[in-house]
Amino acid sequence: MQTPELTLVLYPNYFGMGYVICENPKELLNYGMAKIRPFTKDKYIKRLHKFLKQYRPALVILRGYEGNDNRISKRTIGIIDSFKEEAEAHNIPIHQYSRTQIKEVFTEFGGKSKFAIAKTVAHWYPELEPRKPRFKMNSDLEDYNMGLFDAFSLMLTHHYLE
Repeated sequence: MQTPELTLVLYPNYFGMGYVICENPKELLNYGMAKIRPFTKDKYIKRLHKFLKQYRPALVILRGYEGNDNRISKRTIGIIDSFKEEAEAHNIPIHQYSRTQIKEVFTEFGGKSKFAIAKTVAHWYPELEPRKPRFKMNSDLEDYNMGLFDAFSLMLTHHYLE
């Protein structure tokens, strides 16, 4: 029996990392928010190694950060670059999608703001409804679970565009 090819989706943010491990958008194996503190590259790489060893993904999907829609910290860029290096060292193909690409895909489904995208994802995956982020005002910190919804939006963008 052939084992299915798995995709590992990683979305590092201020709180840690949203992740999704799946065969496709309907076949989810695992997902969540990994709280990573202190915010060091080594801690993120250690978590990546755990995912690579446990799931042996055939593809890694990461956030792209080139272009005009680049509100991302230098530390997070460093984490994403480290993930790319590790995936390449394991001969795992990498796909990256920018926030602009994610917004373009989700505009077709009712909205392009992070909150509107999270609301759409929660509608498509009712099991995520209890974790849906609350609406954020400008001065509020981003909801802890937003990274999980960002990872789902990245996964769905990949499957929509490929």
